[in-house]
Amino acid sequence: MKQIWSYGGGTQSAAIAALIVQGKLPNPDIAIIADTGREPQATWDYLEQVIQPALDFEIHVIPHSFTGEGYNTVDLWGGKDKDTLLIPAYTSQGQKIGMLTKYCSHEWKTRPVQRFCREHGINGGEQWIGFSTDEMQRCRSYDESAKWNHVYPLLNQRMSRGDCIALVERIGWPTPPRSACWMCPYRSDQEWQHLEDQDMQKASLFEITVQQKDPDIWLHKSCEPISSVDFDGQPDLFAKPCASGMCFT
Repeated sequence: MKQIWSYGGGTQSAAIAALIVQGKLPNPDIAIIADTGREPQATWDYLEQVIQPALDFEIHVIPHSFTGEGYNTVDLWGGKDKDTLLIPAYTSQGQKIGMLTKYCSHEWKTRPVQRFCREHGINGGEQWIGFSTDEMQRCRSYDESAKWNHVYPLLNQRMSRGDCIALVERIGWPTPPRSACWMCPYRSDQEWQHLEDQDMQKASLFEITVQQKDPDIWLHKSCEPISSVDFDGQPDLFAKPCASGMCFT
């Protein structure tokens, strides 16, 4: 059974790398990170400066196509008529604020990783997903008949997110960044506040661009322009920690 490490670029992925370095996990048959085209620079810096030099195998970076002609076959808009937004943005259409269904992880990460694997002669196997013990509700059951199955190395080690951070720091690596696209609506207000200026500017422009097609779409639960939101004291009605498990971590 082929072992495929879906490196997510965040805290739990760094912990998996540390376990490999310590010999507590074997080298995978292939390691891959799917570039969404919207990851903060800190994710790439940590991969290039800390993770990759510590490993004796390559973590392949799958490029993202904004025209939907690469390993990802769609970018922002999918569906039969290409009018379904793939990110879980907020919508002010109707009487109540709602949140759209999330398709981006599947279309930007899961499917591209599997396409890349098939291109390299791997037609199925076990994908390592970096869920820790505080994310067990997101795990899916193992299906012996399935071509692709998720396995959870950190759960086998009974590691929480805090354990992951402690392990990484204990072996002398800097604290890893949280992994989340700079325009991800799952960001908490605190995470929005700490987003670098250049990434906030990208998020603001992104929101404006999406609203040209659907003016009821917003990145923040307040349904106000992200560039003008007062993040202090906003209740997290829809809070879901994308940076802690939703996207391979």
